[in-house]
Amino acid sequence: MTSRERIIEALNHREADRVPLDLGGMRSTGIHAIAYGKLKEYMGLSDRSVKIFDVFQQLALVEEEVRRRVHSDVVELKRLDGGFDTRIDKWKEYDMFKDGGRYLLPDGFDPVTMPDGSRAIVREGRIVASMPKGGFYFDGKYFPLTGVQDRKAIDEAVYPDLTEREIAFLKDQLGELRSSTDCAVIGTFGGNFLEAGHSYFGYQEFMERMITDRKLVEYFLDRLLEKYTIELERYLLEVGGDIDLIQIGDDYGTQENTQISPQAFKSLFKPRLKALCDFIHSKRPNLFIFLHSCGSIYPFIRDFIEAGVQVLNPIQTNAKNMDPTLLKREFGNEIVLWGGGCDTQHLLPFGTLEEIEEDVKKRIDILAPGGGFVFASIHNIQMEIPPEKILRLFDTAYEYGRGVYGGRKR
Repeated sequence: MTSRERIIEALNHREADRVPLDLGGMRSTGIHAIAYGKLKEYMGLSDRSVKIFDVFQQLALVEEEVRRRVHSDVVELKRLDGGFDTRIDKWKEYDMFKDGGRYLLPDGFDPVTMPDGSRAIVREGRIVASMPKGGFYFDGKYFPLTGVQDRKAIDEAVYPDLTEREIAFLKDQLGELRSSTDCAVIGTFGGNFLEAGHSYFGYQEFMERMITDRKLVEYFLDRLLEKYTIELERYLLEVGGDIDLIQIGDDYGTQENTQISPQAFKSLFKPRLKALCDFIHSKRPNLFIFLHSCGSIYPFIRDFIEAGVQVLNPIQTNAKNMDPTLLKREFGNEIVLWGGGCDTQHLLPFGTLEEIEEDVKKRIDILAPGGGFVFASIHNIQMEIPPEKILRLFDTAYEYGRGVYGGRKR
């Protein structure tokens, strides 16, 4: 069975020859550049360079040799933007972490070192992102709609920006993926609403405006939906027939609860999420819609399903009300659970190899029966995780996942 066939079985809630796995299939099942460089060294690969395709999270591009070693069954069709107006169709060497690693950054990455030792990304004379001295990630610092009171400013800030350059990049990349691997392909699109509000207005201001300036927020969300549908029309025409899933994302949860009330979600966000899903399926009925949302989102899962979402990630089981047994029992036949395979917040950094192995087996026993499950860590593998733990994680999932499905009469 090919990797793509294995993923398709999971998407259709059927058991394959083994549990399918994912490392680097999208921007929340990936690995930090430092951890990836150490993994390549541990594997004895001659090329130790690391391409950082996501400037914000400092995520490494997972190469085919590494993908095969960890038995990952899915690859990502990446957007051109590497973050903060950088472009991943060209690369430049940059001494990112001063640890002896060879890091390649997207074209346009040109941070300025500030007097306090931090690095700042500057665009049009303003700091749009920064990394503190000794840090490992960039934080956004500029929110273009802060303080805006009129709709004209929203119109000027929110507009379709899927360029001809990006279309060409997507098509070339997709052709290369299809010729070099038998994996399923996730097309990363984005299409977020709540997170977009945070990015445009700033977190606190947008959360307040949902209450104090609802009409303007509704106008903003409608302009986003218009932008996304215009972009999706072209995106789905050009590459939609050759990808298996399309990934959208919005972090609706925190560690302890949802970020917004069920009432706010149902009135503001669910209708627009459904419109987005309906549009995708009107153009590509066979395309699976993959939603990324971190945190405690149990109260919204039924709404996600009703909106048209078919795959949910990252299944943050250490968040409140996100017990994997509960999720599998209530939603396992209706939505694919993609993730939940290992706790990257506590167990992976602090557990022993044996504890990681036992945890992986326990989670597979809960989430795998009947299909509808793809194994991935709960969000990205962070910089401090040693190669031994990464390989134990995926080797256990591979071997145990073969036994779980392979040992059944089907």
